[in-house]
Order: sequence, then C-alpha cells, then structure tokens
Amino acid sequence: MKIPSTSLHHPLHSRRRLIRMPWGTQRFLAAFEGFEGGFAIGASVVVALSSAELERHVLLTTAILSIIVNGFNSASVKYSSEHYLDELDGRETKNTFRYYFVPAMIEFLAYFAISFVSVVPLFTITDTFVAVGLSVGVTLVLLFSAGYWRGFMLRISPFRDALETMLLGAGIIALGAISGLVLHSL
Repeated sequence: MKIPSTSLHHPLHSRRRLIRMPWGTQRFLAAFEGFEGGFAIGASVVVALSSAELERHVLLTTAILSIIVNGFNSASVKYSSEHYLDELDGRETKNTFRYYFVPAMIEFLAYFAISFVSVVPLFTITDTFVAVGLSVGVTLVLLFSAGYWRGFMLRISPFRDALETMLLGAGIIALGAISGLVLHSL
C-alpha cells in the first residue's frame, strides 16, 4: 500500500516545512512563474526585435503577439506537466479544472500582464534605444525584487534568490539580444 505524500505517516513528513502561501502554494507558485517568465521573456522579445531594426509599429505588434503566444505556451506547459506528473504518480484528482486549469490560467494572466511592463517604454518613449534600455533596466530591478519577495515568502535566503532570479532573467534577455543580432545580420 502506498502512503500518500501528504500523509502524516509519510517518511518525509517530519522534514517538510509548512509554509502558508497567499492564494495557496500551487496558485502562488503559478503566479510567480508567470511574473518571472513574463518579465524576462517580454524584455527579451523587445530587445531581440529592436536589434533587428524593425519599424516601430511592426516592432510593437510583433512584440505583443510574441508575448501572447509565449504566455499561452507557458500556461499550456504548466497545465500538461502538472497533470501528467500527477497521472504518473497516481495522484490525479477528479477536479482537473481546480488543480490544473486554474493555476495555468493564473500563470497566463500573470505572464500576460507583466510582459507588458517591458513594452510600455516603447509606447511612451520615442527613442527606441532609450526605451529598450529602460525596459531592460526596469525588468532586471523587478526580477530582483520578485526574487527577493519569493525568497522571503519561502523563508530561504532572499538575496540569493533575488540574485539568481535576476541573473536568469539577464541570461534570457542576452539570448534575445543575440537572436536579434542574428536576425538583423540575415
């Protein structure tokens, strides 16, 4: 007989930390994944497209469409991976809407809303170079802040988590810049 991982009798129960998350652990982490991915991918798309020296309206339209597609992809992966892992573990619930769809929708909405933070400077500042620089700077500060908050909420080293989140985002943005330069050189 298998002991459920949530049982008091499970061997790892005494080692677990009980942390109360806003909205519940699954939804909190889904929102955070959306925030983290949205910040970095949004800025990466903006940097890549601006490196390709596209016209402003093409840049904005392509950035917005890319953000929507990336957000949907991220939410789809969240839904399917959580669902399939629970199927493999034999822990699939009968309420797939609540346990799989709602966290995926939260991730999509967070991703979608936060990604537009990266696009706002392009709407407000006419110089594309300055707008992209501001977008990247704001994104890195927000990633650092979000990582610090997550570390604080999870009761782990907030500074280490903040630095890790910011550096991962910087890597995504750098890859966006490289892909934009490659696109421009074609």
